[in-house]
Amino acid sequence: MPSASAPPAAGAPVRPGPGARLRAARPVVVGALSLAAGVLLWWLVTVLFDIPAYRLPTPGAVAAHGWTLARDGALTVHIAQTLAEVVQGVLLGSALGVVLAMVFTRVRPLERVLMPLIVIAQVTPKISIAPLIVLWLGLGIGSKIALITLVSFYPVLINMTMRLRAIPTGVDDLARLLEIGPLARAVKIDLPFALPAIAVGLRLGVLQAVTAAVIGEFIGAEAGLGYLERQAQDNDDIRLVIVSLGLLCLLAWTLYTLVGLVERRLNSRFGSA
Repeated sequence: MPSASAPPAAGAPVRPGPGARLRAARPVVVGALSLAAGVLLWWLVTVLFDIPAYRLPTPGAVAAHGWTLARDGALTVHIAQTLAEVVQGVLLGSALGVVLAMVFTRVRPLERVLMPLIVIAQVTPKISIAPLIVLWLGLGIGSKIALITLVSFYPVLINMTMRLRAIPTGVDDLARLLEIGPLARAVKIDLPFALPAIAVGLRLGVLQAVTAAVIGEFIGAEAGLGYLERQAQDNDDIRLVIVSLGLLCLLAWTLYTLVGLVERRLNSRFGSA
């Protein structure tokens, strides 16, 4: 009869113990408590200092206003617009970053020619580029996707380039020995090896993407959370400004968390970037 302390059989799944589950839940608990403390501080400031509602409404007033708008469906189109812009722009930017990273690691002269232009485009304030893109592509979703693509491809490009240059030399020698072509090598070797780095770049890119979406919608748009916030500012509706800001924060946090989960899976499968 096996003892209670016998190790699990070979191949049997190992369930995480209470300590591991507690460590995994700790960031969520700390984040929730931090958010609750911030809301409590907000409420205390408005009550103790008797701040007028047109300057800083209470959390309850903002929540009630947001709930009314959500129940009437007034927020749905704006949330969907910004989410569509961010998702499409990040996907296009990531694909562009992956392709450029593979090309740059194989054609170094091309990298030396194009990288200064890429860096200039990245360091230029996006709020100064956005009007030009809107004038070119109009007020629709295309101009926002273009701006998001511009800001989200760079983290993927840099992280993937560094990862590809860290491929062991033995892999390069083996690829040449087996006469693996460039396309087959990119699909079978480079891309799987660089997946953790792509996830890191994506995690940084989604945060910049939300900011770029808001900038584009501020400059000119027909819908979106940035457009909604701009309209609320013009109408002196501070409650709607705070609701729009809260939804943008929630959107960015959700995307950042989802990419983080994918990153952890890829790190456990392919190694950390």
